[in-house]
Amino acid sequence: MATVHQRNAEGATRWLGERALDIHYGDLPPGPQRIVKHCIIDWYAVTLAAIGEPGLRPLIQDAEEEGGHPRATAAGMSAKTGLYTAALLNGTTSHVLDYDDVNLAITGHPTAVIYSALLPLAESRHADGRALLSAFAAGYETACRVGRWLGDAHYEHGYHATSSVGAVAAAAACANLMGLSIDQTACALGLAATQAAGLKAQFGTMAKPLHAGLAARNGLMSACLAARGYEGGRATLEAAQGYAQVLSPMPDWVAATAQPPGHWHLQNRLFKYHAACYGTNAGIECARELRAEGVEPDQIAAITVLTHPSTRNMCHLPMPRTAAEARFSLRLNIAFALQGIDTGDIAAYTDARLNDAAIVALRDMIKTEFSEALGRMEAEVIIELRDGAAHRRRKDASVPAADIDAEQARICGKYRTLAVPVLGAHGADSLLQQLLGLPGLQDTSVLATPLATPAS
Repeated sequence: MATVHQRNAEGATRWLGERALDIHYGDLPPGPQRIVKHCIIDWYAVTLAAIGEPGLRPLIQDAEEEGGHPRATAAGMSAKTGLYTAALLNGTTSHVLDYDDVNLAITGHPTAVIYSALLPLAESRHADGRALLSAFAAGYETACRVGRWLGDAHYEHGYHATSSVGAVAAAAACANLMGLSIDQTACALGLAATQAAGLKAQFGTMAKPLHAGLAARNGLMSACLAARGYEGGRATLEAAQGYAQVLSPMPDWVAATAQPPGHWHLQNRLFKYHAACYGTNAGIECARELRAEGVEPDQIAAITVLTHPSTRNMCHLPMPRTAAEARFSLRLNIAFALQGIDTGDIAAYTDARLNDAAIVALRDMIKTEFSEALGRMEAEVIIELRDGAAHRRRKDASVPAADIDAEQARICGKYRTLAVPVLGAHGADSLLQQLLGLPGLQDTSVLATPLATPAS
């Protein structure tokens, strides 16, 4: 086992690689074993629901024209394609609705990248369920350790961590599934690190989901190249002018090696139940509760939203023009919730609603204030009524579910809502049973088949 200096991160690439290879599904405690399945079920929900999104069509057309050796299934394509193309399309599709899971250790979406890279590889190798679950857990834990290494400053500086961290995590996951050596895995992490990118300035455009697709493709390609002996350095992540030093103004290797709450980063997963940037979720929940309390839009005289300063560069588009931009508008989503619009419904974000006079008036009434006193995923909504009464609600969306049974029920409900319109009730239920029984599945290639639903 490699040693690593806690302060200067010497040996960090190899240390991360060893730990990624050493993770096996059977070694996980019961809670994380179930959480891994929840992440994957959620991935299918949001990916299937996104098939047919108009913004994805140019990417599918490009893939169809480019072609590729038919080795794997890609979301929205009826014919098989190359491994890398499948990872690219799956990753982009899984993130296009911005409805996928979150972990604040990376301030991003780990599953969209990791599972999108693993599924084509598992399909091509006919891997069994336990191997796929082990590899996913390896990638997830790597993502969170690397995310803590780069720190919050990485995200605040303008990097989309789903992509920049996700590429390295995907490489670690694929290395685990392929059974690479430690040297090969370190090389794969280095190859992924040199391809890490993604700009937050692209939020609200189709480039954001493309970030996830590119990270999935690049992580998978890095592991495949390393397996063939392609050299990419074995200390790239900690090197001078390497990954950590270049991508973060405040890298913290001690944070990367620290024991996370619950001992596994998987314990701190966060699932979305609103089809918008996770930074809007606490505000939406506040508004929903205030409406349930009896607050009606026509009674409102003023609305103030208190939120963390990080919201300013994450989900503070004041006047969104498209459905993609709407998912990054805290003010609009709060207005939706106050109007009783179901933000868990992907069909809620339409041009008609974006331009509805009553919704726009409510949106523009909202005054946003930023406060360091609130957590990064916390919000407080204060409403003053025309009769002088005041109502307020405060929510923190950074707290993971404590009841795993309740979480599973909610995830499966979300899955059925999004998957049944695509696969039909029988097809959706059949896939769900396979996912719940993943540890006993002998050939995971069957899990790729439902993605071949042609885009309409």
